[in-house]
Parts: sequence; structure tokens; C-alpha cells
Amino acid sequence: MKAKGTPGDSATPSPHSNQPVFLGDSVMTLGISMVVKNEAHRIAACLRDISSAVDSIVVVDTGSSDGTPQLLKETLGVTALCVPEPASDPQEITQARNLSLESNPCDWILVIDPDETITREDILKIKSLMASEEPAFFLVWRNRRSGVVFDDYKLALFKNRLGIRYDGSVHSNPQSSLRRLGLKATLAADVVISHSLEEQNAFRLSRKERLKRYAASDPTWWRYQWFLGYTHFKEKDFESAVPLLRDTCNSLSKDFPVECLNAHMVLTDLNARKGIHDKCTRIMRQAATFYDEVADDFEVKANQQMGPWIAETVDLIKQNRLDAIHCYEFAY
Repeated sequence: MKAKGTPGDSATPSPHSNQPVFLGDSVMTLGISMVVKNEAHRIAACLRDISSAVDSIVVVDTGSSDGTPQLLKETLGVTALCVPEPASDPQEITQARNLSLESNPCDWILVIDPDETITREDILKIKSLMASEEPAFFLVWRNRRSGVVFDDYKLALFKNRLGIRYDGSVHSNPQSSLRRLGLKATLAADVVISHSLEEQNAFRLSRKERLKRYAASDPTWWRYQWFLGYTHFKEKDFESAVPLLRDTCNSLSKDFPVECLNAHMVLTDLNARKGIHDKCTRIMRQAATFYDEVADDFEVKANQQMGPWIAETVDLIKQNRLDAIHCYEFAY
């Protein structure tokens, strides 16, 4: 069992460690990769119960001032890799995220954040997945915001050394990387990462302005346009939301198929609120056609809500029941 933290260090196996996973004659190892900054108030809750169930924990700290690295070392024996925050954008963590992957020595990597938790029981379920020939898995992402719980999905488990990396400066994820590499991910519907959206920290408070900046500098990275449009929508700033959502819809981007479909969904909701039947019809006609075109995309397959939502909404529009059309919640 490798030490938690610096790759290659030795450590005494915990008496509570789980049995190793074998693939043929080889032992398959599982490591956690994460990025932190000023997380002393919750990092122990995130890692304490699962630290002895994995083979490595690689933490990249981007400039904590609250003693997070010291707490990790003292309570969990994890030596954080400390790097400066990017000068051009102190909240950008993509480079640090990729460093956490590159520094992880294990065969499989589980990516979690300090505002997330996963149980030891689900770590055991993950270990059963590690014998699979699949290269990557979406896990159920169970979000809590303002006391409301809703499920999404997160591509958080994948084989190491395949070149999988995170892309984008806001809401970065590895889906684009898998598409470039010709890889696919499968939904593990019985493994749950619990995620709290209750805390309004500096990272979340700066997100809208950062999305504006990056959407302006990279207008065809449709993930920025989608999330900025959705942010305006949630704030009921529909005038600002419409052009962002409309452009994302009309891109019909197969590089960002779910973001494109999400934009169709929210734009339909917005027009339904205004009672504009013909626009709802046109938007959903385009959405249904595009959904059929991208139905084989691995992320579209993992998104188990989108297909039923489109079918139900098309029926509601036909019945002229626009008041019943509501998009579901997204973790933002």
C-alpha cells in the first residue's frame, strides 16, 4: 500500500484496508486525486472514512492560508503538493487538477473534491468496477442545494495512463479528452458521490464573471456559453440568458452534445414561461432531431434524464400545456 500523498513513499497497510483487486496476476490499485484551497473545515470529513480503503491520495494545494496542508499531514498522513495559484486567474484549477492526475501512481483514479463525500461501501463497489474492460465511469452525483437533493452524473473514475485530462478553465471536465482519445465512459448507477452546494465560497462567487471572461475569449467552447446562459436564467435575467442559450442550441455541437441539449431544454422552459408556443415547438423539434443524431455519444447515454424529458416536453407542447414545462436542476 503506497503512502497517502507523495507517490512512492512506503506506509504500513491499515488493518482496515480492503483486499486488493487482481487483474490476472497483477494487483490493481486505486488512488484519489483532488485539488484543495482553504479546506481545513471539511477536508477531514471528505477523506477520513475512506483513506485506508485506497492505495494513494494525491492532493494538490493551490495556496491555502488556513493550514489545510498541515491538517492533511497531521490527521491523514497526506503530503500535499503545494503550487501557487495561477496569476492570471486565482480560481482556475485545471492545471492543478491535471497535476494531481499526473502525480498519481495508481492504476485507477477517483477524482473527488473537498465538498464531496463517498462511502467506504461505494469504494468497494468501485473496486469491483476496476476489473472491467471499460476505461472510465460516470458516477451518480447527488447534489444538495438549499435543502433540495437532485441527482446528476460526474465522470470521476477512470484508468490511469490513458492520457485522460481535464479541459476548460471553468467547469472543467474530462469528457472532451475522452472524445479526442476515442474512449468512452459508462454510468455506474449504484455508486454515489454526495456533493454539497450549500457553501457560497470565493470560487463559486467568482464563477459568473469568470464565465463571462472565458466565453468572450473562446466563444465556441460551448460549455462556457451554456453555463453562463444557465446562470443568467437562474437569476431570472432572461434578456442576458437568451442569446447565450440560443447560440449554444444552434451550434449543434457534437463536441458538446449534452451542453447543447441542456441549452435547448432551458430555452424551451424560458419560452414556455412566456407562453410562446411556436418557439417552444421549433426549439424542441430541433432538440429531438439532434438527440437522435448524438444518441450514441457516451455522455448522452449516461444522461438518463434527457431523453425522457424531451419526449415528455414534446407531448406537453402538443397538448398546449406550456405551464407544465420545467427544466430540471443542474449542479452549477
